[in-house]
Amino acid sequence: MSKQPIGIFDSGIGGLTVVNKLRMLLPHEHIIYVGDTKRNPYGSRTPEEILSYTRDILRFMTQQQVKLVAIGCNTVTATAYPIVRREVPYPLIGMSRGMYTAQKISTTKTVVVFATELTIANHSHRKEALRIDPQLTVIEQSCPLLAGLIERGHLQDQAIINPIREYVKPILNTMADTAIFGCTHFPFVQELFEAFSYDRLAFIDPAHEMALETLNVLKQKKLVNTDDKQGSLRLYFTAEAQRGGRLASHLIPANEFTICQLSL
Repeated sequence: MSKQPIGIFDSGIGGLTVVNKLRMLLPHEHIIYVGDTKRNPYGSRTPEEILSYTRDILRFMTQQQVKLVAIGCNTVTATAYPIVRREVPYPLIGMSRGMYTAQKISTTKTVVVFATELTIANHSHRKEALRIDPQLTVIEQSCPLLAGLIERGHLQDQAIINPIREYVKPILNTMADTAIFGCTHFPFVQELFEAFSYDRLAFIDPAHEMALETLNVLKQKKLVNTDDKQGSLRLYFTAEAQRGGRLASHLIPANEFTICQLSL
């Protein structure tokens, strides 16, 4: 079982930020990634649709005989995870919130969460903060346009610059000194967030916490791959696989993964 692959999935390319962190921490693990680029973005979908899409992907992961699946999507974690985690025969890890890291580094105890509409509507980060530290104040900032723009390759142009500027602007009038990316797509444009926050915010990518949690589960289950060879990486996309591969190459060298088209 230890030599079986790890599965990671997202509504599109965003979960590749989790893949990137996992490969740094667990270089010998084989990884299968699914980006549901045909049906993204998930942030504007109904909870029922997201549950159905999640089950489609998990059936594929089961067929691939994965030993563990990490959900690289905050929207899926907020809506489908509490249901599907009991439906699969392997450990299923929901996307980390990043709140533990935020608690440690925020001096004002005020944290802003930039996320999709559905993740914000679920208030999952606010609930997590209340559980960890009731003294934390969480400001929720919905960013409905960003995931779709990033999926289409808008990483530096005016199409994405304008909405990021508008999403960050109201936060500058608050006490927030720390920001959490509540969508795995957003680290692709972290430099723009930093530019429009004028270095007033420390940005947290929850993918790091996610990678650490995955390592801990593998250790607990005695599923760590002890081979000394570099693990393989297969990227499956449900639409426009070549475009997914081009965007993946912003994070991972193109010669280190293979691209596949997937029909669910």
